[in-house]
Amino acid sequence: MQSLNDDALLLYQSLIVKDGTSGYAFRGLVRAYKGMGRLGDAESWLESYLAGNPDSSPALYASGYIFYLKEDMKRAEELFNKALALDANNALALNNLSAVLLNRKLYAQAVNLVHKAIRVNPKEPMFFSNLETIYKRMGDPDLIVTDYNFYLKEDGDPDLIRGYGMAVGRSMRQSSFRLYNEGHLDQAILKWVEIERIYKEIDHKAGLVPVYFSLGLLHEEKDDRQNAQKYFNKVLMLNPLHIQAKERLDDLG
Repeated sequence: MQSLNDDALLLYQSLIVKDGTSGYAFRGLVRAYKGMGRLGDAESWLESYLAGNPDSSPALYASGYIFYLKEDMKRAEELFNKALALDANNALALNNLSAVLLNRKLYAQAVNLVHKAIRVNPKEPMFFSNLETIYKRMGDPDLIVTDYNFYLKEDGDPDLIRGYGMAVGRSMRQSSFRLYNEGHLDQAILKWVEIERIYKEIDHKAGLVPVYFSLGLLHEEKDDRQNAQKYFNKVLMLNPLHIQAKERLDDLG
């Protein structure tokens, strides 16, 4: 593990020296230092970098991220705001600042910031995960569904719609597991049917394979052989090499 972190550190340092515009390279640098238990060295490295590049928004974000990891939220917030003053579209800084505000229970501001981060980069799952966390802390996790429905109707950006759809799918999957564990088999099935609908809307065909397999298993548990076979066959239509679906069909005869 140490050697992996060493290699990662050298890689990120090299990327930053060649092109200091990637916030992800700076984030990776900090995480590599953290993996070695050397956040203090990360702070020193970034201070040296900022001495020569004082207007680097990614470097200021990374400095704030160090203090966020050290749970010094006041200093982290200051640095995230400095990063955003230089680049209002620094999505990583927007996302981390929203997490800081969440700790202060400033929910509306936190949601607004992570929404901005998602608009900048709708392909980043971390931002959607943060948004889900905020909604759960607010006591209304279904707001992610409201967001999805809004963007499905109002926004033409397919990446944005897909990102929210994937987030809704994750949320509903967790709900289905909870319902199943509570013994509510029919309600758990309905959640998976909803996930199927959403994945079709966002054209997430790969995601339909586990959806259909789960529906097959749930119907099999209900002794509904016809529907179980139907869903296992749907799995094989998308992935003919799915061994478990073949085995379930063989068992069902």
